[in-house]
Amino acid sequence: MKLSYDKDADALTIILKKDKIVKDKEISENLFAGFSKSGELAQVQILEISTSEDAWLTVDLVAKILGKSERTILRWIEKGTLPAKKVGKEYKIRPEYVDELAS
Repeated sequence: MKLSYDKDADALTIILKKDKIVKDKEISENLFAGFSKSGELAQVQILEISTSEDAWLTVDLVAKILGKSERTILRWIEKGTLPAKKVGKEYKIRPEYVDELAS
């Protein structure tokens, strides 16, 4: 996994696989998932990152990025292994914490 920031585009990209992206899917405003030809999640891109006050990832997206179950991610949050912020009933995780776990 690799994180990259494009200053000109003001976008943070989390590259999971170096596959060619053949399909993009908008997950939410300014958050896109790129899929490879085989249909696997290959990258996640957050647009307008500097103006976004909520550059956070969801538990399900982190699970996909790391190839773990959502339950495992929740256990890591509960143990304190993965720092997260609880917003309502959901946890939000900063991309840099995911990068630390992946390395």
